[in-house]
Formats: sequence, C-alpha cells, structure tokens
Amino acid sequence: MLLRPRKALFKSSHKHRTLKTVNLNFHKKNLKYGQFGLVNYNTNFLLFNKHLFKIKIFLKKSVRRSNITNRYLWVKSFPHIPITKKVIGSRMGKGKGKPSTWAAKIPSKSIFIEVRNLRPGRAIHFLLQVATKLPGRFKIVKKYEQWVPSIAFKKVHTQSNTYY
Repeated sequence: MLLRPRKALFKSSHKHRTLKTVNLNFHKKNLKYGQFGLVNYNTNFLLFNKHLFKIKIFLKKSVRRSNITNRYLWVKSFPHIPITKKVIGSRMGKGKGKPSTWAAKIPSKSIFIEVRNLRPGRAIHFLLQVATKLPGRFKIVKKYEQWVPSIAFKKVHTQSNTYY
C-alpha cells in the first residue's frame, strides 16, 4: 500500500513556491541518527509516494535481521502534499481536479535517508542504488572517517596486566 496521510483537512492545496513552510529542523546538514546518509542537492524536489514506497522496500533489504545486528534505517520524509490531476478527456473549467498522488517536498542540502550499523561498503552500495533510481543530484555523507562497529557478535575477554 502506497504512503498517504490517513486524514487530510483539505483535499487540494495551493502551490507553495517557497520552502518557508517546511520545518527548519529538516535543514540541518549533520547526521542526527545514523552513520551514513543521503543528501538532496536539488531545489524544490518533490518525492512522490510511489518512489518513496519503492525506496523503503529496497532499503529494507539492507536492514535484514535488524533484531540481531542492530541495523537501523530512517526515512525522514512523508508524503503529505496532495498532487491533483484532472481526468483525461474532461473539458476545461469546473475546478482543479481530484487528488491523484501525494508527494513530500524535500529542501535542498538536507539529509532525508539515514542508515546505522551497516558495513561502509554495503551502506554506500545501497545508498548509491537509491541515488541512481531518483531523478536529480544526491550525495552520500558519513559521520565518522574511521568506521567503528558498535556491536560485537562474540565477547572477547582481554586480560589487563596491572603492575604495582
């Protein structure tokens, strides 16, 4: 099932040509949750609900067995803007049209996908695949230069020699 809001107060909306209505916390360029992220470099980029749904399904492959490996995925956008379309073959006039799809407006230079506890090669591979599937320019950012795994599968007991 494609992503869309459960309830909408108004079924059709005006074109918001400025990004002043978007939450200012979304403009932060630092990774908040994960170690790797995908940054949008397009201006006034609309991500439609079918694209967002395909991205989520594709990225869930990367976080398989997340209960064992502590892998996490954050998609920090949700389609809440209705996109209307008139019926094909209808005459001119008589209103704007019914909503056909929903979209999310993603500001430029903002991180909208984050991944944590994946190996660096695998994270870069999956995020590159997502970047090639979407139209426009995107960039992969990482939080740490030296990747340090935050989970160990085997406990290693080390003896510390203390000399007095």
